[in-house]
Amino acid sequence: MRCSQPEWFDGYKPAEMRVIRRLVTRYWMLLPLLIGVVVLLDRVETPDAVPTEATIDMRTTQSDYYLEQFRTRRFSPDGEIEYQVQGETLAHFPDDDRSEIVEPRLEVRREDVTWLIESERGRFDPQPSLFTMNGNVSVKRHLGSEQATALSISTESLRIATDDNLVETDALVRIDAPGWNIQALGMRTAINEGRLTLLSRVSGRFEAPQQQPAQALPDQ
Repeated sequence: MRCSQPEWFDGYKPAEMRVIRRLVTRYWMLLPLLIGVVVLLDRVETPDAVPTEATIDMRTTQSDYYLEQFRTRRFSPDGEIEYQVQGETLAHFPDDDRSEIVEPRLEVRREDVTWLIESERGRFDPQPSLFTMNGNVSVKRHLGSEQATALSISTESLRIATDDNLVETDALVRIDAPGWNIQALGMRTAINEGRLTLLSRVSGRFEAPQQQPAQALPDQ
């Protein structure tokens, strides 16, 4: 049984019809390949959706003034120095009025008490007056005018609120004094007081004072 030819084959010679059949057969064989190329191009040319990043406010990343080898002081109403701070560099950021300091050295004075504080980095926020010291923080606290009464404190982070009269940290802290040392997690104290409050995990070592050997009495 032979299939009937399409109407558009009428009028062609047998040799011409054979050529047409070959061409049609070849195009039908190429059709799946052409469809695959079209699909592939569609996938390649269609870009993936890229999430949009949040816009950065340059005011939060740029300082409006910069100081090197600086020193500044704050005086009390009666003309006494409350504190002075110096450092290698200071950059002020106007968005929140903070100052970031490299290698800050802070000296806080109260009656009969002086705090000398150094660290790798620091930040000052004026409202309220708050110094935040970070990185290898070293503290020397002197009671009165005698240097022998100095108390040494070392930690990684320390906050000094001069208006609130507070020194505190939540980090590990080590306190050294002649004859004893203490380690703790967290510390809080008033700037103008000699008492320290240690918050948790307190351990210490105390050395008993050495007794002087008794001297022999001279012969009578």
